[in-house]
Amino acid sequence: MDLEIGQVLWLKVRYQTDIVSKVPHPMLVAIANIEDNNIEVIAIDKAKNKIHQLFSEANFFINSDDPKEKVLYVDSYAQLNNSLTLEYFPELVKFRKTKEKLSKNKLDELLEEYNKYHSNNIIPDERIIYMNKEEILELNKK
Repeated sequence: MDLEIGQVLWLKVRYQTDIVSKVPHPMLVAIANIEDNNIEVIAIDKAKNKIHQLFSEANFFINSDDPKEKVLYVDSYAQLNNSLTLEYFPELVKFRKTKEKLSKNKLDELLEEYNKYHSNNIIPDERIIYMNKEEILELNKK
């Protein structure tokens, strides 16, 4: 698998059963399941002008500094209240802007919070999304 946990893909995805992003957003690779040929991603959004989102337990703040991040260029937040699984296929790497990963401490903390949120909360069915290769490519045509 050419993708690693902590790398970021820029994709249009379905956030919910009937809600599709209009522009590509950063999707952090959280789980890479080689046996099932799937990856699980966490949707990331910029925090600027969305400070109110940081008051929700479903969102986790990611500082773009200290250390300076090479995959996220502005302060952001991770959306913990989705379960976004993508079929893995080699061409997914073309949606990666860099091979860099989120810094280790921030990645470890984010994954811990993500797993804790998923263990302690029920993710609504409309927020449990699986996208296959065809759907991913169709949404992300150039």
